Amino acid sequence: MQRLLPHLARAAVPTAAFSAWIALLMLLGGAFPWEQGPDLAIYPRQTIPLVFDHAYHTRTASAALGIEGEGLSCTFCHENITASRTPRDKNIPGHEVCETCHDDWIGDPESEDPRPLTECVHCHRDLPPTTTSTFAAPMVIPDARIHFSHALHVSAEVDCLACHRHVREKAIATRDDLPTMDTCLGCHEDREVSTRCTTCHFETPRGMIQTTYPDGELKPRRLHAFAIHDGDFLRDHAVPAQRDPGYCASCHGQEFCLSCHDGLGRNARYHPGDWLAMHSIRARHDDNRCTSCHQLQTFCLGCHVRTGVATVGPLDNPTARRTVRQQAGVVVGPHPMAANGWLDRTSRNFHGFHAQRNIRACVSCHQEQFCISCHKSSFAGASPGGNPHGPNPERLRGSSAGRHNARVCLKCHSVSDPSWR
Repeated sequence: MQRLLPHLARAAVPTAAFSAWIALLMLLGGAFPWEQGPDLAIYPRQTIPLVFDHAYHTRTASAALGIEGEGLSCTFCHENITASRTPRDKNIPGHEVCETCHDDWIGDPESEDPRPLTECVHCHRDLPPTTTSTFAAPMVIPDARIHFSHALHVSAEVDCLACHRHVREKAIATRDDLPTMDTCLGCHEDREVSTRCTTCHFETPRGMIQTTYPDGELKPRRLHAFAIHDGDFLRDHAVPAQRDPGYCASCHGQEFCLSCHDGLGRNARYHPGDWLAMHSIRARHDDNRCTSCHQLQTFCLGCHVRTGVATVGPLDNPTARRTVRQQAGVVVGPHPMAANGWLDRTSRNFHGFHAQRNIRACVSCHQEQFCISCHKSSFAGASPGGNPHGPNPERLRGSSAGRHNARVCLKCHSVSDPSWR
């Protein structure tokens, strides 16, 4: 194994360089290997039972008709494209367009199959030579589920091959030759035109993108906001959600997030196996991240009470009630003990400082009655923890604190108490 490690280390260098190169390509907006053709949700499957050769028609000069140049232009056959303003316009050439050339062109006399090109079988598959096109299998080309105007793009001088790149190299053009999201966004960004999602995508009555279709669910597949919805996105979605929540909101409402982030903590798969032992470190570091899934006064408090870390009753002996276990004759608890200044106003470990800094950490174990057992006003008798109103109780009358959570005030005051109102 020791002899193998140097070889592995040397092999890792080009591998890391290759990975960095691929990452750079992706960031620069290059070709993305995961965008494998147009999305079925946007372009449903088609049925085109025809015999046709785009490459022949666009590359070969039609000397028999006296057409000069490299071949036919796109608009020679797709003549309505300049006026088409919706994907409902199929823009497929009909018989009358084909007959412009094929009425008189009977094929190559030296060919082994010199049938006139006007016979149905020459274009329609699996038909006997004498069958008319009335009995030919129909084409099925569902409407594209986007907003699109060929006329607008033609007027902007967008070349046909910018969207349909490989048509001149193919026989039948299919849905695979329609533009992908990467193609559209790349052009829109270069031309500095709108890149809003609803510029192209259908919109729901709530103003969000319609993502569910009979042929599948629409998901981002381009490196935009680092939100590619691949197999790892369930685990990694927090990064793009924090960076650009508006991008997420273009498809998802709050109820979608709450279907997982409801505070019940059901999705334990998000955490490693030793999370129960290690979670307190992460909670102290970034408790806002915890509260995106867990509610402090239900999920956290309930578990802390069951494990003996927290208490919900009043304190008779604060030091004893904070004790979790005895270890070699030393009191051990979740907070510094009395000797370390947890109850000493002059100590830097005084619990009041911690409560002011991050009260959310307190409420994961404690409720109002726990605090009020020490912090009582003069109306309720002695107050070993001091008056909770501070040096200027008048400022609390009708304050936002009372309006936000009157429950804590009502622990000592009645609703009719003028000192509270």
